[in-house]
Amino acid sequence: MKLKIFSSIVLLVMPVVGQENAPSTNKELRASVQKWISVMKSTQEKKSAWREQKQILLDSRDSLSAENAQMEKEILSAFERLGSTDEASKGKLDEKKRFDDGRIALRDGLNDLDEKITAVIALLPAELTKQAKLDKAIADHKNFVIRQDKETISLNGRLTAMLTILTEAEKFNQVVTPFSGRTVEVGGNKVILDGIYFGLAIGFAADEAGTVAVQLKPDKEGWIETEITDPEVIERVRELINVGNGSGEVTLVPIPLDITQ
Repeated sequence: MKLKIFSSIVLLVMPVVGQENAPSTNKELRASVQKWISVMKSTQEKKSAWREQKQILLDSRDSLSAENAQMEKEILSAFERLGSTDEASKGKLDEKKRFDDGRIALRDGLNDLDEKITAVIALLPAELTKQAKLDKAIADHKNFVIRQDKETISLNGRLTAMLTILTEAEKFNQVVTPFSGRTVEVGGNKVILDGIYFGLAIGFAADEAGTVAVQLKPDKEGWIETEITDPEVIERVRELINVGNGSGEVTLVPIPLDITQ
């Protein structure tokens, strides 16, 4: 189950405040809300970046499609008159050359986008990249990056892979996503964990018994696992995961906010 509204997550993790608590508790609550607002702001900034990159690629694809269609018409016309050496025929051949030069320039410009998309891939968790559609797009993109004969690669093919990666990353970043089957080694034994991701900002995982838990945070080299050692926090993480995956009742789960920084 995916929860569509991030604001509801703030309610999940916000400490429970009773009517009888002292003013200091209200101060702590305000501080907790401010920290969560900071986390959500960071997530929104990343979402905005994905949208900007996606729009750049969409504009490039539309422009390229229009240029390709026009160029095909011009090339066809040039070949039909190839037997003639009049000035009009020579002009069309020159125009074809200009189109070819433009395609080469556009292909070279995609190299910068290659690097940016590769950086985005590192931020995607394994549970997302295993999906067939995204897995193929990532494989295609990585293959395009290492190939030396880039001039022979379809420009539409390269753009399609990039757009798929950005689109799936944007969709994932907008929701809370439960997952299962992650393994960690504890005391020489492998432990199976399930958990939830809060978009591309942070994630938590724990075993079913609520005795082992880890925090997950994205990094340029991939997602980093940090073991949670506080038994009380582990128990709360387990409760949070149960609410996130729908196996538990909706309730307030007071997770210490310092572990999300």
